Amino acid sequence: MNKQRIFWIIATCAFALIGLVVVQIIWVNNAIELRASQLNHRIRLASYDVVYKLKYDSNTVKNICDVIVQNNGKKLIVNLTKSDKKKIDSVLQNEFRFHQLADLKYSFELIDKKHTAYTKSCVDKKYGNKEHAWCLDRVFKPEKVEMRISFLNSNEYVYAKMNGMMFSSAGLVLLVIICFGLTLQTIFKQKKLSDMTTDFINNMTHELKTPISTISLASNMLKKPLILGKPEKIIHFSEIIHEENKKLQAQVEQVLHLAKLEKGDFRLNKIQADIHSVIQGAIDTLDLQVKTKGGKIKCYLNALQVNLMADVTHLTNVVSNLLDNANKYSPEHPEIIISTHNKEDGIVIAIEDKGIGMSKDKQKHIFEKFYRVSTGNVHDVKGFGLGLAYVKLMVDAHKGHIQLYSELGKGSKFEVFLPFQ
Repeated sequence: MNKQRIFWIIATCAFALIGLVVVQIIWVNNAIELRASQLNHRIRLASYDVVYKLKYDSNTVKNICDVIVQNNGKKLIVNLTKSDKKKIDSVLQNEFRFHQLADLKYSFELIDKKHTAYTKSCVDKKYGNKEHAWCLDRVFKPEKVEMRISFLNSNEYVYAKMNGMMFSSAGLVLLVIICFGLTLQTIFKQKKLSDMTTDFINNMTHELKTPISTISLASNMLKKPLILGKPEKIIHFSEIIHEENKKLQAQVEQVLHLAKLEKGDFRLNKIQADIHSVIQGAIDTLDLQVKTKGGKIKCYLNALQVNLMADVTHLTNVVSNLLDNANKYSPEHPEIIISTHNKEDGIVIAIEDKGIGMSKDKQKHIFEKFYRVSTGNVHDVKGFGLGLAYVKLMVDAHKGHIQLYSELGKGSKFEVFLPFQ
């Protein structure tokens, strides 16, 4: 899948996700407005019933009317007796409960319209520090008074009724966003893996092409009449074919071997091993290659306790791979330092070079299969990008761990820790 197609897919999904979030916000807002409208409708119905009930309670009406006449505009809020207040409060509670408004907190007052501070608005500046107020006229005669009911938690009441809907909506949107993020992560990971696999195939083709071409050339030479009469030439070309065939077989085995290891289709043949002997064996294998480039390997084997249970073959390969990498990525005159020291529960093997090093972003992927740090040309450093993946797999199999310290242009240092038990 090309980059442009991936970009358009991501852009379309992101646009759809943003649209979904916007629609959800609009939908929740409309639902809140509908709830508020329903609340106002219920309050209106309850208020009509309150007026009806109070009008036909003659004793309460008479008592309150007497108080209103006596007040005659002296005070804005008409003072009621406890019994009258209790009677009105009881009517309000019953009607609010009937209209499913029992959770609403409220207070009520009788406002004398003759008072100079009276305003027609239910929410005036002096007495209206409420969220919601409802005014009832024509409750008592003379009609110079209004009942003002103030609701203290109308907004909380609306949101409380919407909590389940809002949280479930927000949860589903969040889940979609998380899934979208994970999908993006998977797409980029698969794209990267696809690119690495393509590079691996191209590199493997390049690596296998050389021995195949050499074998083909040597085979053709053996067919020529001039060569058939010269036994030494036949032996020479036969040896070339044999050596190149061994290289070809080794390269194929390397790929197949790692595939088996990743599946867990292997068993470590652990024996009591001397780590310094293992390191020396790996050095002997790589020393000539390093010297050919005008370099040297320095050893500082300081560990005092060197015996542990390990698979000697795999452990030798681990050290050899790290030394080989240090040699490959040191352009001129490699200077490789290998050292050991003990920790309380194991041994640390450190392999350091003064080569090209690597940036932080490359260090994150260095132990991934097929990943290779290039120095410019794709084929400037030979290999399939399997060496360090194998190293990590084997160190983990020995219950150890490996760390990389590197700085671009200043070299790299690998530290392998192997426990005694």
